[in-house]
Amino acid sequence: MPNEKEIMYDRFLELQQQVHLKNQKKIRVGLKVNIILPLIFLTISFLSNRSKLVFLVLWIVSLFGIAFYLLYVEYMDFKLQERMKEFGIIDSEENEALIGNEVVQGMRDINNAQKEMVKDIKERKDEIKKEIKTEVKKVGGKIKK
Repeated sequence: MPNEKEIMYDRFLELQQQVHLKNQKKIRVGLKVNIILPLIFLTISFLSNRSKLVFLVLWIVSLFGIAFYLLYVEYMDFKLQERMKEFGIIDSEENEALIGNEVVQGMRDINNAQKEMVKDIKERKDEIKKEIKTEVKKVGGKIKK
């Protein structure tokens, strides 16, 4: 039969996991709003005859607000994870950022895509050089280097 400390520990751990999941949802919603809100302001600015400057200011203020909101949620989750680590409830390997891992993976994907593009461009460049050489040989001229 579990004692009160074990029950409280389990409830605390469950609460922490729920808060972490809610923070992940908040981050996703914040990122979606960060994409959708500028599009709304852009659409309204082009559809209305009002000053575009007003919509530009609103857009900039909203982006700052959303950015601060996302930073706040990430920081509060980070602090919660740190407290859990301090109490010995989670290991240091379990402490992961809400956005960080996705950003790092995204950067890796971008770098891999860039390397592939550079490789494809070099291959295509070599193919074009070979085609030019063969065409010039057919015509009977010589290629100057």
